[in-house]
Amino acid sequence: MGFFDSILGKKKRTLADIPTDELNRERIMMEQEQQKLEAESTRLFREEKTLRSEYANAESDLQKRSIARKIQDIRCQLAGLETRLTYCGKMLRSVNGFLAIKSNADFFKRMGVGPLIANMDIVEIERYIADTTVEGTLQQEKLAAMLQRLDGGAAMLQGIADDRELDALMEELDGAPTEAPAKQQTKQPVVATEKPEKKDKRNEEPLPE
Repeated sequence: MGFFDSILGKKKRTLADIPTDELNRERIMMEQEQQKLEAESTRLFREEKTLRSEYANAESDLQKRSIARKIQDIRCQLAGLETRLTYCGKMLRSVNGFLAIKSNADFFKRMGVGPLIANMDIVEIERYIADTTVEGTLQQEKLAAMLQRLDGGAAMLQGIADDRELDALMEELDGAPTEAPAKQQTKQPVVATEKPEKKDKRNEEPLPE
């Protein structure tokens, strides 16, 4: 696994730094390693099955104990093989993802995430590949959508952020009540009116009888 020791080291490397031929060679080597591990795992399972039959037919406790130790050793080997198979599968998935991104560069460019991928650290890309691979196949649309959310300026599938903000503003303006323009009022001249004088009844003289 020296390939991943070199590309996933401390120094930042981008996908453009890794030639496609190198990725293809690594893919072939990993596929062969995976097949080898699977064959060894199958052999050990068959050996355990045979030993279980021998254990069932053993005539003494000593024989059973000896066979049980062999089965125990086989299961330890199987556990180690399972760990190696898991790691190998993960690395193979990453290499296939790198190759898929390289071979579909035009697609990611149309989705607006080409520059983001070009400048992204290979370690970070590997994490996104792991999250968007289903049954060994990279889901390119899902990867593009995740990267679009990461890069707010390139969201062709999601819609451009500025347009969404503009739409929200227009919706707000369309829903706001329209205020009628204030009518210009003409001032009418104030006409002074004379108020009738009140008579003081106390000062009135009584009429003669």
